[in-house]
Amino acid sequence: MEDGPLARLVLRLDGALETLGKLFLVIANLCLLLMLIGTAATILLRPINLSFYWIWPWTMQFFVWMSFFGFYAVYRFRKDIAVDFVVLRLGDGAMIGTRYFVALVVLAVTGVILWQMPTIIESQVGVIDAVVTPWGELERYTLSIPLGISCLLIFVNALLDLLKAWLGWPEPHTLPAIDS
Repeated sequence: MEDGPLARLVLRLDGALETLGKLFLVIANLCLLLMLIGTAATILLRPINLSFYWIWPWTMQFFVWMSFFGFYAVYRFRKDIAVDFVVLRLGDGAMIGTRYFVALVVLAVTGVILWQMPTIIESQVGVIDAVVTPWGELERYTLSIPLGISCLLIFVNALLDLLKAWLGWPEPHTLPAIDS
Protein backbone atom coordinates (compact mmCIF):
# COMPACT_ATOMS: atom_id res chain seq x y z
CA MET A 1 0.00 0.00 0.00
CA GLU A 2 1.42 3.33 -1.08
CA ASP A 3 2.13 6.11 1.41
CA GLY A 4 2.43 9.79 0.58
CA PRO A 5 0.39 12.99 0.29
CA LEU A 6 -2.19 11.42 -2.05
CA ALA A 7 -2.62 8.40 0.23
CA ARG A 8 -3.09 10.67 3.26
CA LEU A 9 -5.67 12.72 1.34
CA VAL A 10 -7.51 9.54 0.33
CA LEU A 11 -7.47 8.37 3.95
CA ARG A 12 -8.91 11.69 5.19
CA LEU A 13 -11.58 11.72 2.49
CA ASP A 14 -12.43 8.12 3.27
CA GLY A 15 -12.88 9.04 6.95
CA ALA A 16 -15.14 11.96 6.04
CA LEU A 17 -17.25 9.75 3.75
CA GLU A 18 -17.47 7.15 6.52
CA THR A 19 -18.73 9.80 8.97
CA LEU A 20 -21.27 11.05 6.42
CA GLY A 21 -22.39 7.46 5.84
CA LYS A 22 -23.04 7.06 9.57
CA LEU A 23 -24.89 10.39 9.65
CA PHE A 24 -27.06 9.38 6.68
CA LEU A 25 -27.78 6.04 8.35
CA VAL A 26 -28.96 7.88 11.47
CA ILE A 27 -31.11 10.25 9.38
CA ALA A 28 -32.66 7.33 7.47
CA ASN A 29 -33.43 5.57 10.76
CA LEU A 30 -34.94 8.76 12.22
CA CYS A 31 -37.18 9.01 9.16
CA LEU A 32 -38.27 5.40 9.73
CA LEU A 33 -38.90 6.11 13.43
CA LEU A 34 -41.03 9.15 12.58
CA MET A 35 -42.98 7.09 10.03
CA LEU A 36 -43.66 4.44 12.65
CA ILE A 37 -44.69 7.01 15.28
CA GLY A 38 -47.06 8.67 12.81
CA THR A 39 -48.59 5.37 11.76
CA ALA A 40 -48.92 4.21 15.38
CA ALA A 41 -50.59 7.51 16.32
CA THR A 42 -53.07 7.10 13.49
CA ILE A 43 -53.93 3.57 14.58
CA LEU A 44 -54.09 4.33 18.30
CA LEU A 45 -56.15 7.51 17.89
CA ARG A 46 -58.68 5.96 15.51
CA PRO A 47 -60.81 4.27 18.25
CA ILE A 48 -61.31 7.61 20.03
CA ASN A 49 -62.35 9.24 16.73
CA LEU A 50 -59.31 11.52 16.57
CA SER A 51 -57.46 12.00 13.32
CA PHE A 52 -54.79 14.31 11.98
CA TYR A 53 -54.95 14.73 8.20
CA TRP A 54 -51.26 15.60 7.90
CA ILE A 55 -49.84 12.35 9.36
CA TRP A 56 -50.23 10.34 6.14
CA PRO A 57 -48.51 12.93 3.86
CA TRP A 58 -45.66 13.34 6.35
CA THR A 59 -45.29 9.57 6.50
CA MET A 60 -44.87 9.51 2.73
CA GLN A 61 -42.38 12.41 2.87
CA PHE A 62 -40.32 10.55 5.49
CA PHE A 63 -40.47 7.36 3.41
CA VAL A 64 -38.95 9.14 0.41
CA TRP A 65 -36.32 10.84 2.55
CA MET A 66 -35.50 7.54 4.30
CA SER A 67 -34.99 5.85 0.94
CA PHE A 68 -32.80 8.60 -0.47
CA PHE A 69 -30.68 9.16 2.65
CA GLY A 70 -30.39 5.40 3.03
CA PHE A 71 -29.19 5.16 -0.58
CA TYR A 72 -25.75 6.48 0.33
CA ALA A 73 -25.53 4.50 3.59
CA VAL A 74 -26.34 1.24 1.77
CA TYR A 75 -23.66 1.97 -0.82
CA ARG A 76 -21.02 3.17 1.62
CA PHE A 77 -21.39 0.23 4.01
CA ARG A 78 -21.63 -2.28 1.16
CA LYS A 79 -25.04 -3.55 2.15
CA ASP A 80 -26.13 -3.83 -1.46
CA ILE A 81 -26.21 -7.02 -3.50
CA ALA A 82 -22.71 -8.18 -4.42
CA VAL A 83 -21.40 -11.06 -6.49
CA ASP A 84 -18.02 -11.22 -4.76
CA PHE A 85 -18.26 -15.00 -4.48
CA VAL A 86 -18.14 -15.30 -8.29
CA VAL A 87 -15.34 -12.79 -8.77
CA LEU A 88 -13.26 -14.30 -5.96
CA ARG A 89 -13.40 -17.66 -7.74
CA LEU A 90 -12.12 -16.07 -10.96
CA GLY A 91 -8.94 -14.78 -9.34
CA ASP A 92 -7.04 -11.55 -8.79
CA GLY A 93 -7.33 -10.31 -12.37
CA ALA A 94 -11.11 -10.50 -12.25
CA MET A 95 -11.14 -8.78 -8.87
CA ILE A 96 -9.03 -5.89 -10.15
CA GLY A 97 -11.02 -5.62 -13.38
CA THR A 98 -14.40 -5.60 -11.68
CA ARG A 99 -13.16 -3.12 -9.11
CA TYR A 100 -12.43 -0.59 -11.84
CA PHE A 101 -15.49 -1.55 -13.90
CA VAL A 102 -17.94 -1.20 -11.00
CA ALA A 103 -16.52 2.17 -9.96
CA LEU A 104 -16.79 3.43 -13.55
CA VAL A 105 -20.39 2.22 -13.86
CA VAL A 106 -21.28 3.87 -10.55
CA LEU A 107 -19.64 7.09 -11.75
CA ALA A 108 -21.62 6.95 -15.00
CA VAL A 109 -25.00 6.26 -13.35
CA THR A 110 -24.66 8.78 -10.53
CA GLY A 111 -23.09 11.25 -12.95
CA VAL A 112 -26.18 11.12 -15.17
CA ILE A 113 -28.46 11.57 -12.15
CA LEU A 114 -26.39 14.55 -10.95
CA TRP A 115 -26.37 16.00 -14.46
CA GLN A 116 -30.17 15.72 -14.58
CA MET A 117 -30.71 16.96 -11.01
CA PRO A 118 -31.36 20.60 -11.99
CA THR A 119 -34.06 19.42 -14.41
CA ILE A 120 -35.50 17.08 -11.78
CA ILE A 121 -35.70 19.85 -9.18
CA GLU A 122 -37.06 22.44 -11.64
CA SER A 123 -39.82 20.06 -12.73
CA GLN A 124 -41.03 19.55 -9.16
CA VAL A 125 -43.14 22.65 -8.77
CA GLY A 126 -45.75 23.40 -6.18
CA VAL A 127 -46.27 22.17 -2.67
CA ILE A 128 -46.88 18.73 -1.26
CA ASP A 129 -50.43 18.83 -0.02
CA ALA A 130 -50.75 18.57 3.77
CA VAL A 131 -47.00 18.33 4.47
CA VAL A 132 -47.29 21.36 6.70
CA THR A 133 -44.49 23.12 8.55
CA PRO A 134 -44.64 26.33 10.59
CA TRP A 135 -43.53 28.11 7.39
CA GLY A 136 -46.18 26.56 5.15
CA GLU A 137 -46.40 23.41 3.07
CA LEU A 138 -43.15 21.85 1.86
CA GLU A 139 -42.22 22.34 -1.77
CA ARG A 140 -42.14 19.26 -4.00
CA TYR A 141 -38.44 19.68 -4.82
CA THR A 142 -37.60 18.85 -1.17
CA LEU A 143 -38.29 15.22 -2.06
CA SER A 144 -35.29 15.09 -4.41
CA ILE A 145 -32.67 16.98 -2.42
CA PRO A 146 -31.58 13.89 -0.41
CA LEU A 147 -31.31 11.93 -3.68
CA GLY A 148 -28.98 14.55 -5.13
CA ILE A 149 -26.83 14.64 -1.99
CA SER A 150 -26.63 10.84 -1.83
CA CYS A 151 -25.71 10.61 -5.51
CA LEU A 152 -23.00 13.23 -5.05
CA LEU A 153 -21.55 11.30 -2.11
CA ILE A 154 -21.73 8.01 -4.02
CA PHE A 155 -19.99 9.70 -6.98
CA VAL A 156 -17.19 10.95 -4.71
CA ASN A 157 -17.01 7.52 -3.05
CA ALA A 158 -16.61 5.82 -6.46
CA LEU A 159 -13.82 8.27 -7.36
CA LEU A 160 -12.20 7.40 -4.06
CA ASP A 161 -12.55 3.69 -4.82
CA LEU A 162 -10.71 4.26 -8.11
CA LEU A 163 -7.94 6.11 -6.28
CA LYS A 164 -7.66 3.32 -3.70
CA ALA A 165 -7.36 0.75 -6.49
CA TRP A 166 -4.74 2.84 -8.26
CA LEU A 167 -2.80 3.20 -5.00
CA GLY A 168 -2.90 -0.57 -4.54
CA TRP A 169 -5.10 -0.60 -1.46
CA PRO A 170 -6.94 -3.88 -0.94
CA GLU A 171 -10.59 -3.99 -1.83
CA PRO A 172 -12.94 -4.41 1.10
CA HIS A 173 -15.01 -7.57 0.79
CA THR A 174 -18.49 -8.29 1.98
CA LEU A 175 -17.69 -12.00 2.16
CA PRO A 176 -14.68 -13.82 3.58
CA ALA A 177 -12.22 -15.08 1.01
CA ILE A 178 -13.14 -18.45 -0.50
CA ASP A 179 -10.47 -21.13 -0.38
CA SER A 180 -10.11 -23.11 -3.59
